[in-house]
Amino acid sequence: MLKSINWRYAIGEIIIVIIGITIAFTLNKYAENAKHAIDKQKYLESLIGDLDNEMLHLNNNTEKFQQKIADIKGLFPYLNGKMDGRDTIVGKVFGLAEIIHFQPNDITYKTLINSGDLGLFDNFELKKELENHYSDQTLIEMDYKRQNNIHEKYFGDFMIHHIDFDQVRKGNYSFIDDKLLKNIIQSLYGTYMIAITTSEKGVERCQKLKEVLEEEVKN
Repeated sequence: MLKSINWRYAIGEIIIVIIGITIAFTLNKYAENAKHAIDKQKYLESLIGDLDNEMLHLNNNTEKFQQKIADIKGLFPYLNGKMDGRDTIVGKVFGLAEIIHFQPNDITYKTLINSGDLGLFDNFELKKELENHYSDQTLIEMDYKRQNNIHEKYFGDFMIHHIDFDQVRKGNYSFIDDKLLKNIIQSLYGTYMIAITTSEKGVERCQKLKEVLEEEVKN
């Protein structure tokens, strides 16, 4: 004999199961959202830290470029002819052999891209600002590399073919072609001025993005 089904009881059981699944799903979603919020906060703080380091780096570079420009201005009068103290002053030419590099602070941003975690940021304008900022770093690198071009094409060659190192070892800075050296130094002067402008603009962009990130932290 078939038993009659207690539909009220059966439906109640189904409802209980559905409620349990819904609660579990809701709790999992809540936990996932909470984790995403924590991860996003860490990324925001790390990005701000990167920007602080980059601004410090660019400001330090600007000071170095300004010192090189000051040295060059002091060198020019001595490259036009023999003057008292020439050998001591012109020794600064060798200091121009140092290339000032730009090292982008983009580790956090690269981590965001490579991990796919950029999706944690639902603010479209913020993502756009991030992409624009780190794309602009390529422009800074290009302006800094102007130094490399002068060094590779002209300054290194001058050091090899136009300096009497026997005289240098005796403490006398003897340059075979003062006019060529002056042209090279003038070219370096131009690259330093460009790099200073680029560095200052880089600091402004960093500060602008930092303000956007700090506002996102508050939200």
